[in-house]
Amino acid sequence: MSESVHAKLAKRLDKLPIAYPATDSGVEVKILEKWFTEEEAAIALAMNGFPESVATIAGRLNRDPEALAPILEAMSRKGAIFRIAKGEKRFYNLSPLAEGMWEFHVHTNTLEDIKALRAYFEEEFMVKSWYGTPTSQHRIIPVSESVTDEMEIMTYERAEEIIRAQRKISVAPCICRKEEKMLTGRGCDHPLEVCMAFGVGAYFYIDNGYGREVSTDEALAILKRAVESGLVLQPGNGQKVWNLCMCCGCCCGLLRALKKFEKPASVAHTNYFATVLEDDCTACGRCEEKCPMEAIRVVDHMATVDRDRCIGCGVCVAACVFDALKLVKKEAADVYIPPRDVVEMQTRIAKERGLL
Repeated sequence: MSESVHAKLAKRLDKLPIAYPATDSGVEVKILEKWFTEEEAAIALAMNGFPESVATIAGRLNRDPEALAPILEAMSRKGAIFRIAKGEKRFYNLSPLAEGMWEFHVHTNTLEDIKALRAYFEEEFMVKSWYGTPTSQHRIIPVSESVTDEMEIMTYERAEEIIRAQRKISVAPCICRKEEKMLTGRGCDHPLEVCMAFGVGAYFYIDNGYGREVSTDEALAILKRAVESGLVLQPGNGQKVWNLCMCCGCCCGLLRALKKFEKPASVAHTNYFATVLEDDCTACGRCEEKCPMEAIRVVDHMATVDRDRCIGCGVCVAACVFDALKLVKKEAADVYIPPRDVVEMQTRIAKERGLL
């Protein structure tokens, strides 16, 4: 039996820096069958992970550019591929599953789609793709309430400064929280509209209707509400940041996968860890309740932090009304320096996967 075009596309996507690993169940192919027609899958097979003009893609397919252009545009409009617009010109490229196609379907995924995606995430994707290389797509930065004046903190580690540096900002619903509610009927009470994209990603989200444009002031207000709600801040893993996720431990696929590791601190890109000020601790247990990694336990009337599990998000510090916790920066030799931008991040990952 010949291999289907969707199975071929799955293998093609796995050659992108962000892996699309195969499973025994074949669920990764079923996901693509929902998002790509056979013609669209055949077109995608001729595309790359970097932006190309319609003429370039058409030449590779031996097709008329004028006939191919509306098909590529339609594929990008439904979130199957990514699009960059420069005036009247359009450039298209393959998108990874996450961050990418999955988030682009935030308003259109059905319950059947969500079940397939959840099965894939739990079977292969999170372990082999997201956390399958030393470099991952996100890093963790401390909430501002946990940062003190004496801490040497870089601009790219401050969420407020990341937002102020942007010229175009979009915000969209958190796909993790939205799908968790659809899947279980419960969800959580954390803010929903918190996922931010910047630059070309913001233009794509706004133009496609995935998210809405917000001003710097509104973005900062959204950040403030997210921090007050106890969400973990996870920007894109670069000094030039292209997105900012605000995640809860109950719904976020990334944090739930990270929590399964015996030592999450060794996997996450983080430069801080929490420590308890014993003289101020009242053993109230609020920090234990808020910690997304189950890194804090109250033992013998004292909170204790498991350094192997602490990801330095600062949520516990912000939550403690007795100021009994503080963040400490790691030793210089252990400080993580992120890639310059998304291109360098993907290049690092590609090298780590042996693709370059």
